Amino acid sequence: MKPFLLLQARDHDDPMADHEWSSFADAMGVTRDQIHTWSLLQGAPDGETLDRHAAVLIGGSGAYSARGEQQWVEAAARLIRDELVGRGRQTFAVCFGLQLLGRALGETVIHDPDNREVGTYEVYTTEHIEGCELFGHLPATFHAQQGHNDRILNAPEGTKRLAHSALAEVQALVVEGKPVWATQFHPELDESGNRLRYMRYIENYGGLRGPEEEDPVLSSLKPSPLATNLLNRFARMVLEGRDTL
Repeated sequence: MKPFLLLQARDHDDPMADHEWSSFADAMGVTRDQIHTWSLLQGAPDGETLDRHAAVLIGGSGAYSARGEQQWVEAAARLIRDELVGRGRQTFAVCFGLQLLGRALGETVIHDPDNREVGTYEVYTTEHIEGCELFGHLPATFHAQQGHNDRILNAPEGTKRLAHSALAEVQALVVEGKPVWATQFHPELDESGNRLRYMRYIENYGGLRGPEEEDPVLSSLKPSPLATNLLNRFARMVLEGRDTL
């Protein structure tokens, strides 16, 4: 079976790059050998590379934003528009990945620290999950791990909004007619994984190092099995050759 390809936007010496790789593997129920990694900071993969993989995963980011004007960000957005969406390649994008997908499809990405979500939050599904094999089993409300300062304003044209939260209008979407999915929340993370990720990037989120019981992010952390199960369901669909639409 072809492996998955995980596109990452993290510095090579950031330990969260390796943690992200392991987190995706654990959530998907596959081994790390079944996921190849690719650094978007070095440029976008070509079509031949994509062809050698069963599906594409797009992770979060450490110090980078989908609002950026770096050449590699623009190349990654073109990749999403032309190769992943354009050719209908099976894709699951997370956090930075959703924002990059939004940018690729013409939506605005904003920096909005006043409405940042860091920790465990409630997410609410929309009517568009009805009949959806990947999201259709979810209840009206479920918990998900979050960690973002940026977000997109609206679901881009040609997509369906699958979920939202109190602070972010778009928490999940699917491209209409294409097996391309994205979540603002982090289904690859569980409670302990989000704790580790937060402590690594605590300065980015305005957190203060002090007693854990006084930190509102750490005290918010809860299990999020329904969110994590989305990646396992996606992996099973891809590995079994099933249509995810």
